[in-house]
Amino acid sequence: MYLNKNKIKAFLFGTIICLSSSCLQSKKKDSETALHVDVFTSINWDSAKWIGYTKDHRPEKWAARDLVRNQPPMNINTWEPTEEDLKVTRRKTHPSVLLRKAFSITKEVASAEVAICGLGLYELYLNGEKVGDRVLDPAQTSYDKRAFYVRHDVTKALRKNNSLGVMLGNGFYGQNMAFAPGLSYGKPRATMVLNILYKDGTKEQIVTDESWKAHSSPILFDNIYHGETYDAREAITGWSSYKFDDTSWEPVEIMKAPTQNLLEQDLEPIRKIRTVTPIAVWKAERGWILDMGQNMTGWLAISVKEKEGTVVKMRFAEHLMPDKQNIDPASTGIHVTGNTQTDIYICKGDGTETWEPRFTYHAFRYVQIEGLSEKPDLSQFTGWLVRTDAERIGTFKSSDTLINKFYDVSMWTIEDNIQGLLSDCPHRERCAWMGDAYVVAEAASFNFDLKRLWQKTSADMETVLGVSKAHFKDPFPYDARTPANISVGKRLCLQARPDWGAATIMVPWFSYVYYGDKSIIQGAWEMMEGWMAYLDEKVQEGGIINGGFGDWCPPGGNPEMDTAPALTSTALYYQSLVSMEKMALVLEKREVANNYAETAKLVKTAFNKTFFKEKTKSYGSQTGNAFALYSGLVPKGLEQLVADDLANLIMKDKNGHYSTGIFGHRPLYTVLNDYGHDAVTKHLWSITDYPSLGFMTEEHDLTVWPEGVSNWDKNERYYRHSFNHPMQSGFAASFHESLGGIRPNEDYPGFKKFYLKPTFLEGVDWVEVTHKSPQGTIESSWKKEGEEIIWTISVPEQSEAIVQLPYYQNEQIKLNNTSVRANMFNVSSGKHIIRISNSK
Repeated sequence: MYLNKNKIKAFLFGTIICLSSSCLQSKKKDSETALHVDVFTSINWDSAKWIGYTKDHRPEKWAARDLVRNQPPMNINTWEPTEEDLKVTRRKTHPSVLLRKAFSITKEVASAEVAICGLGLYELYLNGEKVGDRVLDPAQTSYDKRAFYVRHDVTKALRKNNSLGVMLGNGFYGQNMAFAPGLSYGKPRATMVLNILYKDGTKEQIVTDESWKAHSSPILFDNIYHGETYDAREAITGWSSYKFDDTSWEPVEIMKAPTQNLLEQDLEPIRKIRTVTPIAVWKAERGWILDMGQNMTGWLAISVKEKEGTVVKMRFAEHLMPDKQNIDPASTGIHVTGNTQTDIYICKGDGTETWEPRFTYHAFRYVQIEGLSEKPDLSQFTGWLVRTDAERIGTFKSSDTLINKFYDVSMWTIEDNIQGLLSDCPHRERCAWMGDAYVVAEAASFNFDLKRLWQKTSADMETVLGVSKAHFKDPFPYDARTPANISVGKRLCLQARPDWGAATIMVPWFSYVYYGDKSIIQGAWEMMEGWMAYLDEKVQEGGIINGGFGDWCPPGGNPEMDTAPALTSTALYYQSLVSMEKMALVLEKREVANNYAETAKLVKTAFNKTFFKEKTKSYGSQTGNAFALYSGLVPKGLEQLVADDLANLIMKDKNGHYSTGIFGHRPLYTVLNDYGHDAVTKHLWSITDYPSLGFMTEEHDLTVWPEGVSNWDKNERYYRHSFNHPMQSGFAASFHESLGGIRPNEDYPGFKKFYLKPTFLEGVDWVEVTHKSPQGTIESSWKKEGEEIIWTISVPEQSEAIVQLPYYQNEQIKLNNTSVRANMFNVSSGKHIIRISNSK
């Protein structure tokens, strides 16, 4: 059984403190309130059983779908692959089921709460109504190691006569179609406890057991990757209400517990966040094509009026075929998942019918809809952005519309990939690749409150320690201390390579720095030390790590990678050592911290001996220079020369274009700006030819970042790689940390103290940036007026900011109309206006 001892100790200690504090504050609390605390702070699962229903009454036609593998490139005008081209097989999903139990109560209720774990996904009903607004619940875990239960307060919904209902879907637990059937953990099942506290102080518990009844669901097919089929003719009216006659229903089956480690989900739930309104619809070769105007993650809600038995088929894709008469699903991963993302609704025929899926989600901009009897109206469709409901805490806008678009595209890409984990893409893989989490962690943390997500991510990594074989492309042996390249589930893609595995260290570190909560460090410490020991003992040689995926997805693809994986892997090793030193000090492990610090010095020496070219003051590539500067690896006093060479590599060697993959692109613009090359940044953010950000957004109308950029031709099909990858949003940290200048201070985590070091970007008239830190909202807004820059900042209470303006003399700077003594100074909480003479 997987248990984190540190987290258990912290929970028990916190519970004791909370209860003790309550007693001290009010010894006169009555027994009803005391019992209320007991009911709502502990869940007794002893009597609850795992239940389900495995009998399959679905028609074969709808319960299974075709699976195709290893697809060759499809002909440009072909609607879909034919059986002559491909080997086609059919596979059923596990059936979705309905579970119910009726019961009565005779006393007045003080409080009532349901605790439920429904795997893979569930919806809870009480007295005919869905409980809560959560969707795709609970969040994905490695189900054999741990599973999440969720609490629902149902006090106000209880009546004298009641009925509980649970609808189950496969989710990732029962996912048996995409990639391989062996990824399934089993058929859907649930366990539940309803705790009732009566006003007389007595308690009652309703649990899942043999007394429950089961029936087939109107959902005839559900797969998290492929989609959902719903037959409205099979819908059972009132199935979760008390008066419903369930005599024809069968007894539930007692199922095996998937794990003994049931944990309450601390992560925010997935919800329907906001609507997306389609912008156009037109006649297609088959049916109609709907353009949402935005590549999004979620689903389509429909409203139709058709005859009974009409099959409305919706296929989802990011692109169209060049003739715009059919969708092109290649980029959504049909070559590995087996087919197109497809939802099917079979009409009941009783007037206007509305529907949206429950147990699947899609990533798409275009929907091809078949089966409608006439041209649909746009008002019949609503797109829902669906993601983990983490609070949005960052904003950015400027006078430059193209820069604003780059920020918006970055945020959409991140949002599209937060579904209980940070996925690499929301259609093809939906996997928590660790390298992606590292690259985007800072940009995402500036803009979303992801403290709980990073806690879960780190704990997920622990569940996959030692479960994967060593990577066949690396000379490094298997080790039980290593996680997998993917941090949760069964599709783990082998033991983590040394660069992707850096996330075990850097995700907890970034979370601590941005949110100021050291519990993630405490919980992950044993795992982090194990990973570092593995690197030290079995991976590094003389301080250098010769292996890894490398600077993934530069323009043109990985064959164009111009930086040795050894450079980026060793730089990540150095970052990890420095971060471990600092985290050890946080935990008051001074001797351990000293050991990491000494190793870091040796690695820095070896790195520069191996990769630094003294004559040119260069590491040989854009990524080499940018990543070395970002990592603090450049020899003291040579930083400016390395940055100068970086600018030359861009403007001269690459004719004004970037060549970085995900590691080099993350710090590229901030590094350029920090060393006075903001004109190069502005150039890179202004061009629209290949390769550039503008090439993707302006020339190809992309609304999220693709896995990689290639020199696409608008008149040809796009390559099948994903067009929604958050790892390419890592550079968006520069909007906050560089243009706004808001940077965390590692010595004062959670922005108790922070830096303000903006770049007043050439060609930009104004910038407005906010970040809601744990201390309060930080604001940084500047505008250019004639020969002056007026910079307005807001520092939260209990915080302090360190202003850094290295390219200006103190004579050019006034703080609140008062001259300053240096170009670096502290400002206290409150609103301040800084005026700067705009001449460097």
